Amino acid sequence: MLTLRPMTQAELDAMTPALKREYAEDELRAGRGTAESVHAKVEELFARLLPQGVGTPGQLLFNGVADGAVVGRIWLALPAEQHDQAWVYDVQVDPAHRRRGHGRALMLAAEEELKRRGVAKLGLNVFGHNPGARALYEELGYETMSVQMSKELA
Repeated sequence: MLTLRPMTQAELDAMTPALKREYAEDELRAGRGTAESVHAKVEELFARLLPQGVGTPGQLLFNGVADGAVVGRIWLALPAEQHDQAWVYDVQVDPAHRRRGHGRALMLAAEEELKRRGVAKLGLNVFGHNPGARALYEELGYETMSVQMSKELA
């Protein structure tokens, strides 16, 4: 059984460098810029999305706890005026706890939390180089809304 516990500022501060690095690596792997431009984009994104850290209005940061241990985390954005859905910004299961259903449990717990808050729709993006995550989301009922494709011509 996995439960969600609000993340503390100290926990967010501790995980932010790795989260920024991983997101920048994903952006680079997806061909969305140079190392310099991607790192600048990631810094701007975090400054804009989490200006008040865990206290930023509209942002929900949770740890997933199973058997008394933090096994992962999820970052959600509540719907804003111009959007009709909440958004998953990040979901991670710690490497030592993977392949045990915690990713699925994190997503389902997040869905329940959002339903309790009156949210009717949840969206997310998944990088094309992460077929395992895409398969999980499809198993949970998420539908593909669009697909971007590219081809190296050199």
